[in-house]
Amino acid sequence: MYRLSIVLTAFLITISCLYSQKKLIAFSSDATKNDKQQIFIMDEEGDNLQQLTFMEIDCYSPKISPDGKTIVFCATNRLSDYLYKITLGDSASYKSPLFIDGGVDPVFSSDGSMLMYRSEKDEVNNLYIMDMATGESYIISDGSLATHAEFSHDGTKVVYSSTLEQNFDLVVLNLLDTTDKAQTTIVATKDAEIYGAFSPDGLKIAFASFDINYRGTLKMCDDKGKNVKVISSSGNSYNPKWSPDGKSLAFISNKAGNFNIYVCDSDGGGVRQLTSEKGNVVEFDWSSDSRKIVFDNQSTGVSSIWVIDVEKGSKQNLTGDKANNITPTFQR
Repeated sequence: MYRLSIVLTAFLITISCLYSQKKLIAFSSDATKNDKQQIFIMDEEGDNLQQLTFMEIDCYSPKISPDGKTIVFCATNRLSDYLYKITLGDSASYKSPLFIDGGVDPVFSSDGSMLMYRSEKDEVNNLYIMDMATGESYIISDGSLATHAEFSHDGTKVVYSSTLEQNFDLVVLNLLDTTDKAQTTIVATKDAEIYGAFSPDGLKIAFASFDINYRGTLKMCDDKGKNVKVISSSGNSYNPKWSPDGKSLAFISNKAGNFNIYVCDSDGGGVRQLTSEKGNVVEFDWSSDSRKIVFDNQSTGVSSIWVIDVEKGSKQNLTGDKANNITPTFQR
């Protein structure tokens, strides 16, 4: 009975630790010995800060795999961009990150089996998908200038912007369709449609439409490009990101001055300003429970990482203002 009690107690402690474990935030910072941007992690309250990379080139835009085991990030020598991978908990990988490919804008599929990125390694801008199990990659774009690609939640489709018809148009690619009808242009206007993002249920797509003066209007449509609805037309609005629970949509806009985060309902209504920073918000990401958003507040020479409670509006500066802390992302 005594042994059973010990085993049961240990089991309950383990379960308690698992449920109380804080989510990680990965970001880039130049608070380093060589003054280069490197990849760091911390928990969602800014504690347990750890530097993960020690490269002689700038590293940025980390993405944590859905299983929380690896981080893929970009590195640049100002002439070319590269993708690398490190394994969390493996100090050897921190010293020598694994080279993946030349490219930028990495994004995992929701199950972590695929990594999508953009690359000009063949002197033509293309979108690639890499099988994370085999390391094999293949082109998925149409040969035009392609950008701002996102997976649907189920991993069967990709929405991205294509210049096949000269202007940036919003297209959807069905990864399960092996015919020449796999790709469909769903929104094509005289403006440039970019930053497409599927809702978690795959039924809606939010995107930004930029006019000739580079002013972005945030819009929403169904997955076929129909029923287009304007969400935000004042100021410059772009970079929509759906909350994981699909109930809200966040985006960046300067409609009130500086670039800040705005949030609206899933139907595009109820737009409200979430942040009111003196600097500019450039990158942000939702927490997996849809309750928080992590973002960078960039001012001249410095940038800080903040977390804000979406419902309450309370926020916390996690890094201070003495370094260039940018491109934060939450562990899913």
